[in-house]
Amino acid sequence: MKLLSAVKAYFAITFGALFAALGLNLFLAPHDIVSGGASGVAVIVHSLTGFPMGTLILLINIPLFILGVCLLGGGFGLKSLYGTAIFSLLIDITAFLPGITENLLMASIFGGTLFGIGFGIIFLAGATSGGTDILAAVLHKAVPAVDVGKWIFVIDTVIILTGAVFLPDTERVLAGILALFITSFLVDYLISGANVAKVVYVISDKAQEIASAIMEDLNRGVTGISACGMYEKKEKLMLMCVVKRTELARLRRIVESADENAFFVLSRARQVTGEGFRTHPFV
Repeated sequence: MKLLSAVKAYFAITFGALFAALGLNLFLAPHDIVSGGASGVAVIVHSLTGFPMGTLILLINIPLFILGVCLLGGGFGLKSLYGTAIFSLLIDITAFLPGITENLLMASIFGGTLFGIGFGIIFLAGATSGGTDILAAVLHKAVPAVDVGKWIFVIDTVIILTGAVFLPDTERVLAGILALFITSFLVDYLISGANVAKVVYVISDKAQEIASAIMEDLNRGVTGISACGMYEKKEKLMLMCVVKRTELARLRRIVESADENAFFVLSRARQVTGEGFRTHPFV
């Protein structure tokens, strides 16, 4: 099983790296759109010198990995090393592909989207693509008052502003900012929203019957919480259950069939971990 999980993880990293590489070569690089990160530096240098972007990203990441290991320990792991290497390799392999749109807005939207999906898959597989993630972690250790997320924002901002200096074009700068926001949003959504679920609260006089049906029919755990109805001053048992979206309709039918007058409250859970809910679907 460990071997199968490892194969799935490395396949996911490769798949995610391919998405990101295509986003760079098909959309961002042809328009010199700098959206931060090591890839943003690669776009700037490639546009000025023609140096291969994948090779440059690898050269940027080698000292960053060494710095990270020296200052933070060897916690990056083989997956992150593989993620960095395969991302760089796939960028150069797909460099022959021509850009597929002349529209700057479309290029920033689709480039940012492919970046976000690709990096999100890599992160879900338990790896990183190196670059600003490592540098931000190092800076956070030096200045703990500023968290890693803020350091990444600062670094990406500096890279975008650098691009504005060497590739002065207001529309391209704005396109880079848009691509960065799209990438950040999708990465966050894929990581924190990978296990989007529903939290259901049920208040009913038939709480025991409903709980038994949920555990038997849905195979989901149920928590009973003591509650007091303030109107009648009557003690009741409130049920709490976390289910996947596909199970919600079945849960509602279970509750309604047991008690049509049950008080049913539904809310969204952004991230759920534990039995039945995996944080990283590829490992």
